[in-house]
Amino acid sequence: MPMARATIRAHHTATSDRPWNGSHAEAELKDAGPQVLRRAYAWADPDGDPGNKSTYKFIHHEVRDGKVGPANVRACISGIGVLNGGRGGADIPSRDRGRVYAHLAAHLRDAGHDPAPLKK
Repeated sequence: MPMARATIRAHHTATSDRPWNGSHAEAELKDAGPQVLRRAYAWADPDGDPGNKSTYKFIHHEVRDGKVGPANVRACISGIGVLNGGRGGADIPSRDRGRVYAHLAAHLRDAGHDPAPLKK
């Protein structure tokens, strides 16, 4: 069943400034369902399978033993860098960029950081 909304609404959680390893965080989500996946990422393909990790992009929460933890400051900064063209840019519809930015920027503000502006 397709999802109604691609961007995952910004939410406020604890934050962390620990070293970031996105591949490790994704690996920790081995048997996660859609509710857990939507807590770890900022974007989901509305035409994708909500139970498949490949449907999601912009992981930015730490994950341990399948449990989603704090938003990682370094992951949020990196995600905004990708939205701004880093690492080849974001492979998401342009209409979703602002909402993904708002999600990541909210976590950075929660951590007391000023997020880089979103480039056009």
